Amino acid sequence: MAWRVGAAIICWFAMGAGTPCAAEVLTCETHAANWKWQEFHCPVTITTEGQKMRFKADFSGSHDDTRLSMTLSLDGVPVACSPDSKTSLLGEDGSVSLDCHFVAAGAPGTKRTLAAIVQIWHAQLDAIQLSIP
Repeated sequence: MAWRVGAAIICWFAMGAGTPCAAEVLTCETHAANWKWQEFHCPVTITTEGQKMRFKADFSGSHDDTRLSMTLSLDGVPVACSPDSKTSLLGEDGSVSLDCHFVAAGAPGTKRTLAAIVQIWHAQLDAIQLSIP
């Protein structure tokens, strides 16, 4: 926890100097999986009111009949992804990604659980990432 506080202080000073800070990456665990979908649970502690977050899933081997989608919820309540998000795709070739930019409500210190269900048809899930941009 001390490293998070130190990193936040360094980031705060860097932002004051006009230098963007690197995204903080949070840990997620596979909760359930089969050949069609995977569910991830990610513990989240709100650090600022209106905490901006991003969940991203990267895939390889996508082709003309690939279908991918994802849904997210915070403590069982569906997450509204911002308009610049991409939560589904159909028939794109190569390496592709889905992502959801959202705001996690709650007072600083509030502990929440993000659940993400990623549905996969004809592609390989390579990585997921939950970050605070």
